[in-house]
Amino acid sequence: MKHTMTEKKIKLLALDLDGTTLRSDGSLSPFNREALLDAWEAGVHIVVASGRAFASLPEEVMMLPCVEYAITSNGAAVYEAASGKRIQAHYLKQTAVEQLLGIARAYGLMVEGFVDGIPYSQRDYVEDPMRFGASGYSVSYVKRTRKPVEDIFAFLREHGEELDSLDLITGDMELKARLRERITAEVEDIYLTSSVPTLLELSDAHAGKASGLAFLATYLGVDREETAAFGNAENDVDMMQWAGTGVAVANSPEDVCAAADQVVPSNDEDGVGWWIRRNL
Repeated sequence: MKHTMTEKKIKLLALDLDGTTLRSDGSLSPFNREALLDAWEAGVHIVVASGRAFASLPEEVMMLPCVEYAITSNGAAVYEAASGKRIQAHYLKQTAVEQLLGIARAYGLMVEGFVDGIPYSQRDYVEDPMRFGASGYSVSYVKRTRKPVEDIFAFLREHGEELDSLDLITGDMELKARLRERITAEVEDIYLTSSVPTLLELSDAHAGKASGLAFLATYLGVDREETAAFGNAENDVDMMQWAGTGVAVANSPEDVCAAADQVVPSNDEDGVGWWIRRNL
């Protein structure tokens, strides 16, 4: 727990999607949907905060009139939800891109990159994600959202100055830990995080969901103490700790729960809506 609860009225909700606001099958429950709409009608700003690229955000969420802004690519880009206008961006430095692609090549890893809010990956990975460690709901998610290219390394080098983020994909947790150590030691000016076991997610050092939330709070004239942030994974922790109130769903790992001010029922038990009904 990072600090005591504030008495200030909450004016902005920042919501991680996968594993937090959405159920495990990727759907938005009617209970959570109604809670969000009611909070918005009461004057609360509703902001999506996701590791996803803008183009891969779920339509059933983005079509809600209450969703005003989207923090995407782990804070590398912030958008107006309705217009799709980008209002904040932090691109990876080209030197970092070259180093990261070199490391991926050395270990024989698959990669994906987000350019202008669109996620791209190798055709082989998009057609058969399970070969590269994906499982469950993530298989259909990858197939549905990734734009396939024939040579992802050449494509990402070509767009090296336009990358919001770069993902390294591995189902080997030992290798993932070694990669994290090597990248942290060798590559400068990056933000490194992970939302799911198979990904190492890399963006510019100025990114992070906390950075996106801080930008939007200033943009909207909302005090830090008037924000609440919800999450379930490593990539949510900085945002939960920055917010006036950090909320973890019960399906989060122990360290994520420990970083929160409150722990609510799981994503499959509508924890986000549960919190809204009891606090707003």
